[in-house]
Amino acid sequence: MRIGSLSVAAVLMFACGSSASGTAGVSPTTNNDAGTADGSTAINSNEIQPLLIAFTFHLEGPSLVASKDAFDRYSSDIRTAAEIFHRNGAIATWEAAEILDKSISYNVNILKELQDGGDAIGVHANSTGYIPNDPNYSEAKMETELKRLRDAMKSLGINARHASNICSTVDWVTAVHNSGYEAVTGVVEWCLKSLSSPPSEVKDCQSPDKCHGPYPKATEEQMSPWYGESGANWTTPASSGLLILPTTGAVPCAAEESGGAVSPTHCGYSDDDAAVVLANMDIAIAARQPGKVHTFVLVASFGQTPNAQVLEKFLQEVKARYIDTGKGKWIGIPAMIDAVKAAN
Repeated sequence: MRIGSLSVAAVLMFACGSSASGTAGVSPTTNNDAGTADGSTAINSNEIQPLLIAFTFHLEGPSLVASKDAFDRYSSDIRTAAEIFHRNGAIATWEAAEILDKSISYNVNILKELQDGGDAIGVHANSTGYIPNDPNYSEAKMETELKRLRDAMKSLGINARHASNICSTVDWVTAVHNSGYEAVTGVVEWCLKSLSSPPSEVKDCQSPDKCHGPYPKATEEQMSPWYGESGANWTTPASSGLLILPTTGAVPCAAEESGGAVSPTHCGYSDDDAAVVLANMDIAIAARQPGKVHTFVLVASFGQTPNAQVLEKFLQEVKARYIDTGKGKWIGIPAMIDAVKAAN
């Protein structure tokens, strides 16, 4: 088993993602919940389909929304980044943590605003999974909090169909699925702790930040979502259950990691990082198989507005290389869920 690590940066901290191989060909569909129109075309078993590209942002950090003034500044930064995506024909998926409850408290529905503007919304469940001060943490407690977060989204007029940051030593697969979510993103090494026989690489890991790399590491193995039956065996694809959407393609610290650094942090958001991600995307483009739809999900923790120049240049390069040539297509995570479901 090959386990890697992804990076965390001060400005755009990218979590990691992962998966084993899973479902067969899928058909992109239109999904209004995502605020996206991704096309609805039949799949020809002899044709190579565009790579479905998603970019998920973790909206996390209690201090960023601790006051109304802080919340407003943070919301402004988010809007600025969203505008960069929109003018480059890209779609962002915003996964909300503390900003979810604060949107209700401050009566400012920034999440619905983003969805109405064409982006997609999900939950980033910072208050579930790893609870070091609760030795009696259970699947039932996790399910209760996940349902609360989903209900909070409903109060804002949003149907949250997926969640991230859900890995746990308890049966997180069942807890997430029973809470009404259809899929998860941002699956990392810590998720392996729930297996009936965790691999040696993570068995003795004491906290998520110590085993936060993607599962698995290879780009070619991160292109096909699959269903997990339970926390005990989720790495083995099932016919139904919780949809595991692999995450890959970090940008900040990507260059450092490719050079051999282990779990690098506080990296600058540079052109070198973007070049590494684009190289990985090239690998994914080349590895596509006829009659199948493959995915490439980027992930970042949004602390403040990203380096606009680097981000815009990166999005322009994605557009020129993959979108305009028909090799790739931007998609929101809810639409990606629909695409996978269409294959079954």
